[in-house]
Amino acid sequence: MASEAKVRQALTAVIYIPLNAGKGEGEAISERYHVGPYFPVFVLTDSAGRVINRWTGYTGAARFLSSFRKAMSNLTTIDSRIAAFEQSPSHTEGIFLAKYHSDIAEFVTAADYYRRAQKSSGRPVDYFFQIFESYANAAWRDKIPFDEALPAADAVVERNNARDISKMAQLLSKLARRREATDRIGPYLKAGIGASSSRRDDKGRKLNADLKADFALYSEHDTLGAIAIKKAALGENWTTDLNTYYPFGSWCYERRINLVEAQRYVQHASDRASDGAFKARHLSLLANICEARGLIDEAVRHAEQAVEQDPENESYTKQLKRLRGISP
Repeated sequence: MASEAKVRQALTAVIYIPLNAGKGEGEAISERYHVGPYFPVFVLTDSAGRVINRWTGYTGAARFLSSFRKAMSNLTTIDSRIAAFEQSPSHTEGIFLAKYHSDIAEFVTAADYYRRAQKSSGRPVDYFFQIFESYANAAWRDKIPFDEALPAADAVVERNNARDISKMAQLLSKLARRREATDRIGPYLKAGIGASSSRRDDKGRKLNADLKADFALYSEHDTLGAIAIKKAALGENWTTDLNTYYPFGSWCYERRINLVEAQRYVQHASDRASDGAFKARHLSLLANICEARGLIDEAVRHAEQAVEQDPENESYTKQLKRLRGISP
């Protein structure tokens, strides 16, 4: 293909070394280059192995070439960029370093660079949400306590950007579930509800409904009310629309509520789904729901089916291995 030929041609400008981060030399240097759990990772270095730039994820040829050419346009190493920024802070370099440190999961450092980029801009810029997001990611990875993300959330509310407040409330709710801190987020959910109340697009209405449901669940302790809000947001005919079963089941599973009904709908969608990745996605969710209900043997069976439907997806293989490890 022409696109593949373009990629091969571009790579002649570097020494291209493909490595498996889980084996041999790749495993040995994966920590040094902050490979983490997300693949693939592309790292551009100088001849001494010092990092110049990096990017992650499966992309098409056009996007890969765009990232590659952007990286090649400035061959300054990260260490040199950091040293130069310390001597003379600039908005552009601050944002570059913030994104780099976020990419290598040094989220608190990323937040600091966003802050310093904001101050050094010389014009009005707003990175309050990015700062909050960095702290939320750090708390998600258990690198900081949950409470340390709250001042950054407060700053988003004070900035009064409606979309940022809505996104902050949604992300904070997800984080609070993970860190078992849902009793702390009522004021932020209320702020998010107010900020998203005027949105008329489908995404905005869904977000507003989800925040209202979470407020009912976590602040008013009204589980039935929360479920009713979610169902209403799915539409009058949602019970006959197979496309709504997965999002409804996922919503219930994430909050560990209404799991019997969630299992029934996701099972029905799975039975009707065509073979392959789509069916595997439903089966994996079924396995999670069954695990949450304590039905481990059933969870293992669904996880095995998910692997059969999409054997190339490593997450399903890992899920099955984990479930087999706890199977009685």
